[in-house]
Amino acid sequence: MKIKIIGILFFTIISASCFSQDRYFARTNNTNVLPKGNIDLEFWHTSRLGRKDKYFHGQDQRLELEFGLGKNVQTAFYFNRFQNTSIDSLGNNTTAIEIGFSNEWKWKLSDPIENRVGSALYGEIGWRGDEIELETKLILDKQFGKNLLAFNLVVEFEEEIERENGKTELELESYPIELDFAYMRNFSKNWGIGIELINHNDISKDNGWENSIWFAGPTFNYRSNRWFLIANFSPQLGNMRKTKFSPPNKVLDAHERFEGRLLIGISL
Repeated sequence: MKIKIIGILFFTIISASCFSQDRYFARTNNTNVLPKGNIDLEFWHTSRLGRKDKYFHGQDQRLELEFGLGKNVQTAFYFNRFQNTSIDSLGNNTTAIEIGFSNEWKWKLSDPIENRVGSALYGEIGWRGDEIELETKLILDKQFGKNLLAFNLVVEFEEEIERENGKTELELESYPIELDFAYMRNFSKNWGIGIELINHNDISKDNGWENSIWFAGPTFNYRSNRWFLIANFSPQLGNMRKTKFSPPNKVLDAHERFEGRLLIGISL
């Protein structure tokens, strides 16, 4: 079944007749937005491998429909599926699946070629299980020649839905902060190779600043006038802030040793 789905997806990609791309990296956003009236369909797959368990494999899939609204604004709607499969030291096998939805808005303020630096504001609100997440980003980038630099300041607000005495309330659980750095060398109009460096900081309401985890790895981007493909592999390098809540050199309770991501996009 999975092979058939992948085959249908690639057939659709090859059949697409036009394309406009708003991103070059797998984990770091740049300031591009779709022109007014353009619609893109994107499929994301993220594999997360290796935790404290004997075996762990997390799989995240996102199906995104993206719309250019004009005036340097775009929006997108996501269908999200999250699956974690683990085997503990006793051989117990556990699989957990969650479904979620989210809505993204992006507003480009300046251009990375025409202006000294490109800039954009980004917001995404999502729901999964009993959690609501608000993700905000300040996006900066600069393109000079065949080189592209990008930086994201990301702040998330993760709130849990609680029901007491017949009332529904939201309680802030955590507000992680992330710094994303990216560089890409575009060797031609069709492809480029770069690197992404991610600094993730877990901050919770109860424990405060728990850790500062670094990930880094290569990113490959291929694009044509019909479709694009982006692939990234990012191992966890280490924890630069050790606390009693997160003391080891690598954080493997809520994060993984390795993460790989594949994005495929087409223009409708």
